[in-house]
Amino acid sequence: MGAVGNVQLQILTISVQYFMKAKSYSLLLGALLGLSSCEKVIDVDLRDTDTKTVIEGNITDQAGPYTVRVSQTANFNESGTGQTLDNATVLITDNTGQRDTLRGVGNGLYQTRTLRGTPGRAYTLSVTVGGKLYTATSTMPQPVVLDKLTYEDAGPGSKAIYAHFDDPANAINQYRFVMWINDKRQDAIFISDDRLRNGIRNRIALFSPGASADEVEPNDNVRVEMQGIDAGVYDYFKSLSDLLGGQSASPANPNTNLSGGAVGYFSAQTVSTNSLLVK
Repeated sequence: MGAVGNVQLQILTISVQYFMKAKSYSLLLGALLGLSSCEKVIDVDLRDTDTKTVIEGNITDQAGPYTVRVSQTANFNESGTGQTLDNATVLITDNTGQRDTLRGVGNGLYQTRTLRGTPGRAYTLSVTVGGKLYTATSTMPQPVVLDKLTYEDAGPGSKAIYAHFDDPANAINQYRFVMWINDKRQDAIFISDDRLRNGIRNRIALFSPGASADEVEPNDNVRVEMQGIDAGVYDYFKSLSDLLGGQSASPANPNTNLSGGAVGYFSAQTVSTNSLLVK
């Protein structure tokens, strides 16, 4: 997965694998974020026939095409972590009547043909595969500009990165931040909302409590993409972060905005990017 136009695909893949452990199974929840990955082993009771359809996709306010990925988890009795699905019918519509039937490009990936993301519009994803219909709706917020990145000392030879932006007062906003260090995408999940910072200047520290991001050092090139996301997508990443950090009281799949029993998420989001050279 890579850049399409000026947009880095933000495809998050959840790979689920089952292992026998006493009278239960272990669910290996792998979060594949760009080119990096992290894993969390969670004990849950599952039947050996349980499989899940996994759907991940984004629309942004940047030029397309946009991509949706469709895959399936493996049965307990099967080796591997599942398979991509190339036989799905994937459709995206919006609340103004736009329709785009995505074309399959292989490896479970489907790309838009004509759709252009527009802030303020609600987008509905429909995926039909194996005789089942899965849907999700996401509303693209108005864009917010990530106007500056700064850094401060965070210990010997290490720096902390801060994102600066003005949060609009006339809306409830949620944000996700994706960071690259020397062109290496970090797997840490950085999210924020404006419950305590609505309508004011924001200075958000980008750090990972689980130490899943590389340390930032002098002479590093740092790039951050700030995504404006809706509440359903924020809830997905918040629950995923809690699972990976061991903060969830009831281990399970992360919350999803998809109906029909699929896991994953669909996001209509805005994008603003900034970068700096650490000295």
